Amino acid sequence: MINATVRTFVPEQWGEVDFFRLFSGGTHSFSSDTKKAVAGVRNHFEKALTLYRLSQKLQTNLSQDQEELRVKGYTPASNAREFSAVIEEVFTELYSSIDCTRKVLVSIYRNVRGMPDSTRKLFRRVKENQLGADFPGELNQAIGAADWYEELLAVRDELTHADIGNCWIDQESKTVTYMHSGINRDGKALVFKDVMRKIGELIDAIYAFLGVLFHFLNSRLRPTTIDQLCGIFYGRAYMRQIPLEVPVTFNSGTCQSRAWFDSEAGYRCPFADSCGAYLRMSPTHG
Repeated sequence: MINATVRTFVPEQWGEVDFFRLFSGGTHSFSSDTKKAVAGVRNHFEKALTLYRLSQKLQTNLSQDQEELRVKGYTPASNAREFSAVIEEVFTELYSSIDCTRKVLVSIYRNVRGMPDSTRKLFRRVKENQLGADFPGELNQAIGAADWYEELLAVRDELTHADIGNCWIDQESKTVTYMHSGINRDGKALVFKDVMRKIGELIDAIYAFLGVLFHFLNSRLRPTTIDQLCGIFYGRAYMRQIPLEVPVTFNSGTCQSRAWFDSEAGYRCPFADSCGAYLRMSPTHG
């Protein structure tokens, strides 16, 4: 039997959303649904990234449909349908991340006059300056500047109930055009001439948007301390306690496992000699 060995405490990879998820409990008493929304912000965004990477792999198969058409005179375009189905899920997952963000904001600022329990209404009321001075200006500015939202909303609304769209690849440029006849824009069917570039830009914009919003929410958190799993070494769980501080690093906090692993042969933490949390628990540490 091989015991699991994996480091789980990797604060250098945390973003603003991760920081909020871990430390918000010291400030906010969220309901179970809001806690799910906090987790959903990151989970839906990560799922969108996973699907986007999958679409990049599927993109290479699109040429097979054109070759089949050239050779046989017809094609069921199965590769194009697979590709379209995946990229459409990228759009819906990105919107779900925004929707979860709205649920968090509503929970925190539910006493703000005019605060709606609807994502589209929140964006519209911000743009129309319908929320009062009790809604923070930093959040108001970030939401108001989200010029990508209306297009994402329109695409998401149609994709929720519509059939799969169509796509094809340009053999020279290798760019993929996506069209959905069920989504109208200015009286014409929606067309993204380079859908992969479009999605990439959207991912970057939403990543930046979430960073701004949750950076502000993090700046309003009260001091607190949390227990954090450092990793699973030799088949055992190793823990530390971390105070809210900026930045959180691998040396943050105090080791909660030193007392037992120092006294048991073969279980000393593999990071002990280089970990500030371990050294901080030393009787001679000042």
